[in-house]
Amino acid sequence: MATEAVVPKLDESAVEAPKAAYVKKTFSPEYLAEHRALMARVLEEGGKRIRRSVERLEALGIVDKDGNRLKKELPADMQPGADRDFGG
Repeated sequence: MATEAVVPKLDESAVEAPKAAYVKKTFSPEYLAEHRALMARVLEEGGKRIRRSVERLEALGIVDKDGNRLKKELPADMQPGADRDFGG
């Protein structure tokens, strides 16, 4: 008695992926102005965050004013061969 399921074989023409259609998008001047303002704000805020991070690293004595790293030793969990737990 055969207990195998019969699965029909798909011919290759039935498995074709649909072709992507290129559509040129046109944006309104209002949208473009809003996008420019948003990107300017993102870049400004990003610059502020980077400056705060650098100031913090300098205050902790990790880097000097020129950006050179002062501390060369690594924490225990960053040592080669360390058993790490990333909480996942």
